[in-house]
Amino acid sequence: MEVKGGVKPKDRVIQFTVSCETKDSWISNFVNLIVANGHYILGFMGEYGMEISCVRFITESSSEVRALLEAHGIHFCEREVIVVCLRSLDNLDGILRCLRAGEISVLYAYGLMINTQSRTGIILMVDDVVAGTEMLTRSGYEVLGQSDLSR
Repeated sequence: MEVKGGVKPKDRVIQFTVSCETKDSWISNFVNLIVANGHYILGFMGEYGMEISCVRFITESSSEVRALLEAHGIHFCEREVIVVCLRSLDNLDGILRCLRAGEISVLYAYGLMINTQSRTGIILMVDDVVAGTEMLTRSGYEVLGQSDLSR
């Protein structure tokens, strides 16, 4: 079953957010845990604060990473995000104008590497994922699902 915009519910892209008391090297140690267990972080945004730091990321296997985090007792939250393929430098402006025209707010965005052939994309946290996906798809942008990110 497909939802508006053509992205199947099972194919949603999940962003994990992990927060921790700020300590030396905790972000590096966290990333090492993910990579050492055979997973790839495709998109990553870290925020280092005075007391609390936060990491937002997507991976090629959200279900396996979810299990890894749970097994290590790491508290996290999940949110669905939109991932759009970037074909050129002008593409980003068009994506943001498309969303603005649909009155969809971009809360934040960060880049990702889709595969080893230097294919890139952008991760968008928006206020309405379904409407945003629909707008972008109707406008001809390539919206990616989790299966497109899996290796």
